Amino acid sequence: MLEEFSDGEYILDGVNVQGMDDNARSRLRNEKLGFIFQGFNLIPDLSLFDNVDVPLRYRGFNRAERRERIEDALAKVGLASRMRHYPAELSGGQQQRVAIARALAGSPKLLLADEPTGNLDTQMARGVMQLLEEINAQGTTILMVTHDPELAVRSQRNVHIIDGQVSDLARRTASLFDGQSNVHAA
Repeated sequence: MLEEFSDGEYILDGVNVQGMDDNARSRLRNEKLGFIFQGFNLIPDLSLFDNVDVPLRYRGFNRAERRERIEDALAKVGLASRMRHYPAELSGGQQQRVAIARALAGSPKLLLADEPTGNLDTQMARGVMQLLEEINAQGTTILMVTHDPELAVRSQRNVHIIDGQVSDLARRTASLFDGQSNVHAA
């Protein structure tokens, strides 16, 4: 929803985005989508609390609602006790968990994760993947891009893209959680 399109239909959670102006697309994107970036994209001069707060302010949540969402999201990723710390005071794995908390605080319908474990050691990557599976089990669809076959195999569906072309679509018959998993790796 960053680019306009001239043909076809794109419906996000029941809303047709074709013809929406940039402000309307931005609002819808902020309400429905969560982003986890490989490079974290945390603001260095803001505390963890404030980093998670930024997108919530754009959504217009009141102060009490924001505080509750921030504290809950940081608790889910195991960083509630560090909410007044700054990104530079954290390990790479902790910074990635803050990025996940920032995405979760808005309760997105769809979570887009670009190599969410790319900067992490194996053990921390497994912990982040377990957290994503738990988030998925609670009803959030996750679209994850990864080059890590160990992580890709944990998803319900894999779409392989080679040299810009979809080369293979593979669907697992057994899901991670009672047939309802919506974790996808591309």
